Amino acid sequence: MKKTCIILTALIALMLTACHRRGAALRFETLTLDTLIGDATYECRVEYRFATIANAAKSEVLRTIERRNADYFFELEAFDGTASEAMTESLRQLDEELRLPEAAKPSVGRMQCEVSVESEGAVTDTLLNYTIYRFNYLGGAHGMYTTAYHTYSLTTGYEYSAADLFGEERMEALTALIRKKLYEKYEATNDDELFACGFFPEYIAVTNNFKITRESVVFLYNPYEIACYAVGDIEVAVSREELDAL
Repeated sequence: MKKTCIILTALIALMLTACHRRGAALRFETLTLDTLIGDATYECRVEYRFATIANAAKSEVLRTIERRNADYFFELEAFDGTASEAMTESLRQLDEELRLPEAAKPSVGRMQCEVSVESEGAVTDTLLNYTIYRFNYLGGAHGMYTTAYHTYSLTTGYEYSAADLFGEERMEALTALIRKKLYEKYEATNDDELFACGFFPEYIAVTNNFKITRESVVFLYNPYEIACYAVGDIEVAVSREELDAL
């Protein structure tokens, strides 16, 4: 077991401290759109700020990452086209989703909606951390915001899950550590007290929504995932030392 932990630690250290020359050629540009779409029943302001890999055509790895980022950002499935084409398709699908059938059209006024999405990419040695920020208001009591992290290998284009990095056999121990950190952060001593703070303790588990920094792995839970909307989004940072202790 000790040997396995040493190998795992060495693997993570190699990923985080390797020479960053492979990522040096990565170049981002921002693909921007500000528009209004709608008909007699609705009006929706759409703002897109997509961090596109400007030199994605130079390698199959970058093309793979770019396509996956476009799918995530524009909420498409396996779309085989450019980022600009993905943007157009996203608007078409959004319009189709928001249009009301004739029988449901309101007698007065139009439903007011907003969709705002932006992204950014950051290279840490041989890893790309890609972040997507999203805010949607499509009716109801309040809008919904989320942050999504995606971590790729710049060598292979592979997107890492938590189990890839730490092993399925360590998920239970990592979950316990995350729960302990939530207790400390929200001054709780057990699940009942955490529940009183607005949490859903039974849903606390390792999430694949994480980003890697040189000092830690940061796990992010969006509203409603492990707590009510009022709690907001929740970040739990696990340091390198704490990972070693696993």
